[in-house]
Amino acid sequence: MEAKQIACGGQSVCYRVETQKGNIYFLKEFFTKTEYNHEKKIYQHLNEITKEIDLSILKMIDHDDHKCQILFPFINFQLSLICSKVKQNNTRGMKWIFALYHFTQVVNTIKKLHSLNLCHCDIKVDNILVEQQSNGLKDILIDFGHCQSKKQNEKSEAVCGTLTYNPLELNEGIAKQQIKEYSPYMLDLFQLGMLLLTLIVYFPISEKNKKLISLKKKNKFLELITLKYKETYNTNLQMIPEVYNLIWDLLTGEIEDVASILDHEVYDLQEVINMLKCLPQTGNTKASQMEEEEEFNFDNIRFYKKDDGNRCNGTVSIEKEFQEMLQESTKYEELKEQIIQFCDKNPRQIKESELQKRSFLLEMNTSQILQLLLYCFHKNNSEVFDQDIFVQTQNLTLKATLKYTSKEVITEDSTDDDDDDDLKEPKIEEIKNDIELQVEIVMIEELKQTETKSIIFTPIKGESIYYNNLIEDILGELEKLI
Repeated sequence: MEAKQIACGGQSVCYRVETQKGNIYFLKEFFTKTEYNHEKKIYQHLNEITKEIDLSILKMIDHDDHKCQILFPFINFQLSLICSKVKQNNTRGMKWIFALYHFTQVVNTIKKLHSLNLCHCDIKVDNILVEQQSNGLKDILIDFGHCQSKKQNEKSEAVCGTLTYNPLELNEGIAKQQIKEYSPYMLDLFQLGMLLLTLIVYFPISEKNKKLISLKKKNKFLELITLKYKETYNTNLQMIPEVYNLIWDLLTGEIEDVASILDHEVYDLQEVINMLKCLPQTGNTKASQMEEEEEFNFDNIRFYKKDDGNRCNGTVSIEKEFQEMLQESTKYEELKEQIIQFCDKNPRQIKESELQKRSFLLEMNTSQILQLLLYCFHKNNSEVFDQDIFVQTQNLTLKATLKYTSKEVITEDSTDDDDDDDLKEPKIEEIKNDIELQVEIVMIEELKQTETKSIIFTPIKGESIYYNNLIEDILGELEKLI
């Protein structure tokens, strides 16, 4: 059997596995036992549930405790591919009726999960696969790594979700490492609101503009979204008021129960009623059953890294460019010496249980990780090598001031009332912020026999909303390189 890498994140690596019989599987290999055990436990529970209840999820076929691997059916098509496809008018996203078609299927899945006291907590376009059936496209919810088992009235302080889909308050708590108690059920509802909005506009909502949600500025938020859509695609946003009302009610907590979503006014529209008749029926799918039973042996898999030239070995592919970056610095000789001294240090050891959800794990030596980090830093801020980035400690610690730039839709008002009379003409502004942060490379005690290390980011100075976005960008760049 051959396994080809198709994705790599901070907690796991994903492979496409083809057997000698020609069957194709999806294999997820975890870096730590903690993450593996959490997700395996959730899927074992879901496997039992799906014997009696139809759930549009991937069913775990098999697992290997020693290798920390979980096997699933393979579905190649992602919902994000539909959203990202460029339309005739150069837009992306979907017409609101098609967005509701996919959104409603996810709502039905979340409704069943909530009835079982399970919250997904990471609902987003990237976590939805699409399976072609004879009666339409069926949406399959995946990635239960952040899933929480809670009773309806229970609160949580867990780090979870994706920044662009999370409420502002949770993201600020994650950045400050001071998360206030929240309801995982209400988090799912907020993420459902962001999902529906993202399906239509297909651009991220900035943390700055999320403030308008917290302030209940309904008209202003819509105006900013409409303006940004016009700015992004050079055409007008087509979204009926009923759909926006549903989005807003989910984002602001007006809807407190997932079951009540289907009672919303938008589902009384004849066009929507007709759409609901076209939803694919639940039942046996490739996501829950294999076409042909076969014995799967984890020991017979040959693994191949991604071979697209840029990702098979990030440290090799950027070596030349990285050296050129160093040589451009006025502190070239000093930097070379500091890099040598840094790599001679031993990383601080922490227990696997101390890892946060957003910890980024890499199976590399210190020199390779350092090169990747410095490369990303320089890409962000070409003057970073002129800073004192090597902290004088026994640990593998760096300190850098990076830049975060975003285009924001800005509007000013004279009162806190959500009255159109208070609105001034909104405009697009480029916001530039300096973000000072600390980065430490640590070793996981339970993984000392491997080269697996974790990168820990800590904010020092700068607005948390921009720090969150900056870290997302850095992690995204690291994923591309590895």
